[in-house]
Amino acid sequence: MTTQISIRFAAALTALVLGSQLAAADPIVIGLSSPQTGGAAYLGQHQRWGAELAINEINAAGGAIGQQLELAVQDNQCNPTQGATSAEQLISVGKVSAIVGALCSSATLSIMPIIEKAKIPLVVETSTSPKITEQAGVGGNTWTFRINPSDLELAVGLARFLIADGKIKKVAFAGEDTDYGRGGHSALKTVLEKNGIEVGDGDFFGRDTQDFSAFLARMASEKPDAIALYLNGADELNFLRQYRASGLSVPLTGRVEFSELQEGIVESGAINGATSVYPYSEQIAAGDNAAFVETFKKKFGELPNTQSYEAYTAIKLVADAIVRAKSSEPAKIRDALESAEYKATLGDVLKFDDHHQAHPSAVILQIENGKVVVKGLFNT
Repeated sequence: MTTQISIRFAAALTALVLGSQLAAADPIVIGLSSPQTGGAAYLGQHQRWGAELAINEINAAGGAIGQQLELAVQDNQCNPTQGATSAEQLISVGKVSAIVGALCSSATLSIMPIIEKAKIPLVVETSTSPKITEQAGVGGNTWTFRINPSDLELAVGLARFLIADGKIKKVAFAGEDTDYGRGGHSALKTVLEKNGIEVGDGDFFGRDTQDFSAFLARMASEKPDAIALYLNGADELNFLRQYRASGLSVPLTGRVEFSELQEGIVESGAINGATSVYPYSEQIAAGDNAAFVETFKKKFGELPNTQSYEAYTAIKLVADAIVRAKSSEPAKIRDALESAEYKATLGDVLKFDDHHQAHPSAVILQIENGKVVVKGLFNT
């Protein structure tokens, strides 16, 4: 009897020790390269919130392969040099199994050769430069995957809407002097001019530009049918404030962010008629988006935007790959991403083509009477 008790005690003790070891197992670290300072910091904050919400939900459900997930964040300032540094820090210090990022296209492009050399998978969640697709997968960088549409795909959807509207024949362009701005101009010009809509050579502005008055005065003189806008964060907000003050009636189009950052300008009616194309809107009723919006707003006090939604989706996708790979090893996660068929919150099934580009839906938005209205979804 004593022997049996001893055996049972030993077995219980072993189980307790093993359980304790499992609970104390090192978490699986996922890196986030994000602009936490600088002109795009507001968008970076939403990106981080989306990632944190996904991590919290995954961990509350038991984690992945029996381990908790941990988010390591490095500031990239929406800058290519700092973007490269952020990736190096996440890899060498953070010991990450995968990286999500980097919001801005120039930062993402600077990260891609670093993760390729280190053999760490990168899931691109909001950067839109077509160069990313060109270079990923069969383009040479087999460690990079993008879940959001490129500027070229978004331009096709916007062009269809503008052509069907029939009012626009000449478009001016104002964009940031980065891969995002110049890539957006190239994509929009290529698509629109094939359909008889003239697109100007474009005006490109450095980050933190304070004065857009000369451009706006020229637009008042030239009177194009629309101005395509490809600016980010504080620069876009600054442009829109000066646009409103100028009293210019030329409608805006392109990639105008109709989020809470611009809420006062939208509600003022100053940009009524403006159109925009984005991968996400909190107004979309498809899939589980209503529940996501409610959860996000309750936790962070703001509505989710494209950056928060895409980062949330990217983390969930990486966790799905870890579970299917049954491993946190970067190479196995990469292999699992290649065969991904992940159903996202909006109901799209994310899977990658030979350039590691996914093709989710996108949305056309328009400002009507000071409110954002969804004009339609389209496939990319």
